Amino acid sequence: MESTVAWSLSAEWRSLAFTAMITVVTSVWCYVGRTWSFPSLALAMYLPGFLSFFFTPETFLNYLAQVLGVGRFQEAVAWSAVGAALAVVIVGSCLAMDLLLGWAHMTPPDIHNKQQQGRTSWTAVADFLAAGGEELGWRCFLLPTLISVYSPLKALTLCGMAWGLFHVPVMVLLTRRLKTPRPLLTITVQAIAVLLAAFPHGFVAIMSGYSVWSSTTMHFVWNTINPRLLGSIYMQTPGQVTGPQWLINGEGLMGCLVQGVTILCWLLCFGL
Repeated sequence: MESTVAWSLSAEWRSLAFTAMITVVTSVWCYVGRTWSFPSLALAMYLPGFLSFFFTPETFLNYLAQVLGVGRFQEAVAWSAVGAALAVVIVGSCLAMDLLLGWAHMTPPDIHNKQQQGRTSWTAVADFLAAGGEELGWRCFLLPTLISVYSPLKALTLCGMAWGLFHVPVMVLLTRRLKTPRPLLTITVQAIAVLLAAFPHGFVAIMSGYSVWSSTTMHFVWNTINPRLLGSIYMQTPGQVTGPQWLINGEGLMGCLVQGVTILCWLLCFGL
């Protein structure tokens, strides 16, 4: 059975309609849940994946086979490992540069340990599923839809813009709730960092045939080590190091610089 929404739309309009729908629904979610806890708000991560089933022109079974990587198990495993390594390298580079430039300093152990309390193996499973909820929409549906009509560079950029826009409503809500210093700057650099992060996430997704595993693994590893090492730009809490989150975080200015330089070097060396 084909999607009831997508069959009459071109790839361009399907991409635009999907992005607009996600933005509107996420904004409503954040407004309705403006008093909710961050974990409750974060359930919005499942929205892109859920809505993608209404926009794909593929039959349900064909789309599910692509998402699960049927027939491409080896590629899924290999590029999942690459994605995990990329997340570690990028976050590690941010940490090293933060300390080298003096933008961050080590967090006292008692404060850092308190931030990590309450995490269990079930938390990790929930985090992986939530990352998959996002990746199902962005890298399994939107990216291949865009690549069907645009160059890879333009498709990755547009997918990144949609992904960054998706984060804006929750960032607006949280910066107001927490009275975050420099809220507009925080929201802006976070959205740009997410846009740039779409390139490595998109790369491993393309190489693995747009299955959910490789980009989800990268996303999960990122969401695990970035807050532990650099802190949370969402909740403004420290990790192993302390400093202004808009400046030091992997989803802050440092993340923009590290990922921007990495992408530029890749394009100059290999093109896209």
